[in-house]
Amino acid sequence: MPPKFSLQPVLDYRHMRVEVLEVEHGRMLQAQQHATAFLDALQNSRSRVLQQMGESQSGEVDMFMISRLHQNLDMVNERIAQQELHLQELAEQISEKRQALVQAKQDDEALEKLKNQEVERYQVEQARIENRMLDDVYISRAYRRSGSVA
Repeated sequence: MPPKFSLQPVLDYRHMRVEVLEVEHGRMLQAQQHATAFLDALQNSRSRVLQQMGESQSGEVDMFMISRLHQNLDMVNERIAQQELHLQELAEQISEKRQALVQAKQDDEALEKLKNQEVERYQVEQARIENRMLDDVYISRAYRRSGSVA
């Protein structure tokens, strides 16, 4: 049984940190998907308003309706601009979170590698001890045989 890794608490902390960052990154990606879907809905809404404006400008012109559609269009365009800004900020946050996640994974892997090296050293040492013991047994048997022969 290999000895306990001296930095195990640090390794456990780093594993936990990676998991937390992965969950946060996943939530941010999900929020980005929802924001993108909302932007798509806003753009569809703008298309409908523009279509309604085109329809209301043919035939009898209802100035009140056209004025209301212009207000709706302005409001939808403003919301689209806000949503695009929100998506841009979210993309920057996701990029930062991704970088933090990559760094955390690298830190975790570095400690994991140290742990594996320590286990490997222990196994090499145990093999060397076992070989020495086998050599002693073989030497002892050889000595007994040579002593009983003489």
